[in-house]
Amino acid sequence: MTNKIHTLDSKRLLASVHCPICTHAVAAEVVLGRLRAVVKPGQKCPRCGSSLDAGVVLKLAEAA
Repeated sequence: MTNKIHTLDSKRLLASVHCPICTHAVAAEVVLGRLRAVVKPGQKCPRCGSSLDAGVVLKLAEAA
């Protein structure tokens, strides 16, 4: 049995992400997994242009 990432179950939402280069909180798209939210790969910071792949999700804006 192989471990597969279930992309059909995951949701994509807009969240506040901490940019590791310019140290600002910017808006980015995140993917919700089973245990945590991670930044969608391939996104760039709108302020400095660096990659947000290593960014930390600060605030997830989700409807109640």
